[in-house]
Amino acid sequence: MGSGETFLETQNRVLKDRELKIRNALEKLRRKRALLRTQRRKSEFPMISVMGYTNSASKFFHLTTEALRCVNASFLMLSWQCSSESLTGKTTLIKALTGEAGLQPRDQLFATLDITAHAGYLPSHMAVIYVDTIGFLTDLPHNLVESFSATLEEVAYSDLIVHVRDITHPETILQKATVLSVLRNLNLPSHLLDSVVEVHNKVDLIESYKPAEENAFAVSALHGHGLEELKQEIEKKILTATGKKILTVNINLEGPQLSWLYKEATVQEVEVMPEDGTARVKVIISSSAFGRYKNLFPNSQIFMS
Repeated sequence: MGSGETFLETQNRVLKDRELKIRNALEKLRRKRALLRTQRRKSEFPMISVMGYTNSASKFFHLTTEALRCVNASFLMLSWQCSSESLTGKTTLIKALTGEAGLQPRDQLFATLDITAHAGYLPSHMAVIYVDTIGFLTDLPHNLVESFSATLEEVAYSDLIVHVRDITHPETILQKATVLSVLRNLNLPSHLLDSVVEVHNKVDLIESYKPAEENAFAVSALHGHGLEELKQEIEKKILTATGKKILTVNINLEGPQLSWLYKEATVQEVEVMPEDGTARVKVIISSSAFGRYKNLFPNSQIFMS
């Protein structure tokens, strides 16, 4: 405590110092995510943001001076007393879609501030990145608004948004309205808002459940029900959003085309014709990679699907 400084003044100074550290941490977080986005764009992997309510949302929060702790410049941790609400299952859904067994949902408030990316494959074998993004909270405290805004920035760079709802939750309709309201306030591109895939999870807990909303997908992420239909829909919308093409090319097996296609595109089928040493290769390919292929192999026969 400084000379002549009261206890209240000391506490205010300490909290301001911590606030500055947290703001600096958030800025570093933004810069780190901007770098990751650049790397993802270069790899041309489609990005799918998976959103929904957290399993540690709270009806009320008790925040005291000692509750706020800034740890280091890369993340922040707060100690809260909160009442638990049900988990929508978005982390469990990503685990089911990617087959990533080590991915476990965490029953803690600040797991919701974490954004993690997980590689997966669509039915065509196209590689995509599922982003397990922010878990929405009921009655978010003002102290955390900027923190959540920092995590929401990632959504604007997605190719597709998947909104997961716990259809057994008594406030599921209100939660949907909240999520859609927040998404609209992010000033996202209209095509991204219009293409949101709505998933009704935990249908195994409701007998003979059928979605009331048109185009919603009823699934049980835990038991695998409805996942194949969901993957097909995600693939269809990703192809539209990214402008990727499905085509068939005739190649000479003695040339470098096949290895190039395996490296630069998603090879779906290879039909070998041994009598003339050629093959028909069905691929999913981005517009930029397609342009490079035509420049490298101008004599290659190409058939659009």
